[in-house]
Amino acid sequence: MVNQQKLTEVLIKLRQAALTIDSKESWKEVMGKYDMIIVGEKFNKISTIELEHALKSTFHVEMASDEILELIPQACQALGMKTKPLELLNDPLKIDAYTIDLF
Repeated sequence: MVNQQKLTEVLIKLRQAALTIDSKESWKEVMGKYDMIIVGEKFNKISTIELEHALKSTFHVEMASDEILELIPQACQALGMKTKPLELLNDPLKIDAYTIDLF
């Protein structure tokens, strides 16, 4: 439950930061601050792969990939964030990552 709370807090911070992006410069600044790639037409999409990296490097939270994949759907649903599962090509029943729409 502690990791669920930490993950939720990080997602809220990332959403708030993404909402401030209004230029190429601010986009680069936000990506640099959180050490992750943010994409999308509205600069509001991240992947769990990038999120895991930012959790470790920026937020100093150690969480295994499997745990992140388990917690993301519930955390995002509670925050009103859309997710899209990314399956392995050779095993379409196994989710390898998610893309997350921060807003």
